[in-house]
Amino acid sequence: MKNLNLMLLLLAVSLAGCKTQKIAPKPQPVAQETAAPSKAATAKPGSVSSKEERFSSAAGETSDYGSNRFFVIMGSFSVLENAKRLKETLITEKFQPVILVNESGMYRVCGNSYSEESAARARIAEVRTKLPKYSDIWLLIRKQ
Repeated sequence: MKNLNLMLLLLAVSLAGCKTQKIAPKPQPVAQETAAPSKAATAKPGSVSSKEERFSSAAGETSDYGSNRFFVIMGSFSVLENAKRLKETLITEKFQPVILVNESGMYRVCGNSYSEESAARARIAEVRTKLPKYSDIWLLIRKQ
């Protein structure tokens, strides 16, 4: 009888110690921001999306856009570090980018600025042709 009780006790202890171990799921990577507003993503091929808003140069940015009102936006981000990363990439590609920030806190990476809308639209067409990876660039118009 003692042997039976001892066997049952050992069996209960061994079963209790063999619980299945739950393995935590792998963390999902943080989704990267897209470099274009949703409006541009739905634009027809060849068309240029545009948006009018108030903005200023981001902290630490020196820009000389003077009276220019039309800006070629290469990317738009809610996180400044992402905008800085694109700016560095654009510098290596011979652009002279400037980071702008709008009233909502969105960081716009500007590749070029113009006083005439037609010149800005022509530049967008040129960049899209020469650098297809920037096919989602768009036109920002400074609100007056």
